[in-house]
Amino acid sequence: MKVARLGSIELTTYGPNKLFDITDRVEEMAKGVKLGILALQAVGSTGALVLLPRRRELAEAFEHNLWDLVPTLGWRHPGNAYAHLRSTLIGTMLALPVIEGSIPLEGAGIFFLENQPASRRRRRIVASLITASADINSGI
Repeated sequence: MKVARLGSIELTTYGPNKLFDITDRVEEMAKGVKLGILALQAVGSTGALVLLPRRRELAEAFEHNLWDLVPTLGWRHPGNAYAHLRSTLIGTMLALPVIEGSIPLEGAGIFFLENQPASRRRRRIVASLITASADINSGI
């Protein structure tokens, strides 16, 4: 096994509790790979990565219900303690299987979760594709 590709996804977000669908960009990274693992990591300490059904009403319910996950007020750390805690609880990394050039999501989507209240913020997700050297058909 070796790291066959390195890449990143950059996006502008707003929040808090907003989901940004990155599924299509992640799936593009899997093309040309027979068998492997795509590892994703959100850069920073307040974003998160999550798999959810790719249905608008479920994404909106998830965004709404996040308000109950961790309270926004009452922390010793002023400002955004809740964003750090949500990121920690939900997770900043995903490891996804790659089979025959695609990620078997079966109706799910890959979302970046913005926990910060900023109106516009540049965010980055780094990706590493790990595969047997003979399994890759094309590079980046």
